[in-house]
Amino acid sequence: MRILDGVYLVGGAGYNLSGGCNVYLIDARGELLLIDIGSEGDVELIEENIRSEDLNPKDVSVLFITHPHTDHAGGAARAKKIFECKLAAHKITAEIIEGGFKKSQNEPQPAQVEIKLHGGESLAFGDLEVQVLDTPGHTREGGDLCYLIEANGKSILFTGDIAFKCERGLMGGHPVTAWIGKRSRKEIETYLNSLRSLLEIAKPDILLPGHGLLALREGWRELDECIRIVAKHLEESRST
Repeated sequence: MRILDGVYLVGGAGYNLSGGCNVYLIDARGELLLIDIGSEGDVELIEENIRSEDLNPKDVSVLFITHPHTDHAGGAARAKKIFECKLAAHKITAEIIEGGFKKSQNEPQPAQVEIKLHGGESLAFGDLEVQVLDTPGHTREGGDLCYLIEANGKSILFTGDIAFKCERGLMGGHPVTAWIGKRSRKEIETYLNSLRSLLEIAKPDILLPGHGLLALREGWRELDECIRIVAKHLEESRST
């Protein structure tokens, strides 16, 4: 599904495109980039969805992973085999992927991560730059990254499970506890600081989350609402 010129949604259970997370494809002038992949069973569906956009899956050069949960990264090894691409992920996420997700019940196949990141990098693909933003707070393991690009005159932020389109005080249709679980106040503060940093650094026109609806206009408003929701949650945790 084309979002705008050069940016596509090619996976996502909410859109009947695959069984897991939202998966995004960026066309960097013939060199294709993926943001997340879903589970092993999603990869062939994503390959088919790429073909349906008249693009060649073999042109995928790099698969960027937002964090080490298997509904986002479990298909990494399968994707490398099908697309013959490199993997890029936070160094913590890389250790988990290369270790075969040892704490996972499903234990997907391990895969080598060629591009190990820590946040702050800017990677060039032709005229396109992918900015890597370190955004801890969602996973207990660490390794959360968001990715920022400029395309068609718009700032586009891929947030994984850090930020979502909000509605009626819910983030991506769920309470904030669905995304961070039971955490200490210090951990909630870390998450809140990541959201505030994203708003300051990125202020995206378009916010593309790892699950649920897309924010195709004034994406920064969704970040602002996420901040309000998490700040409220933190304040309530202080009073208990």
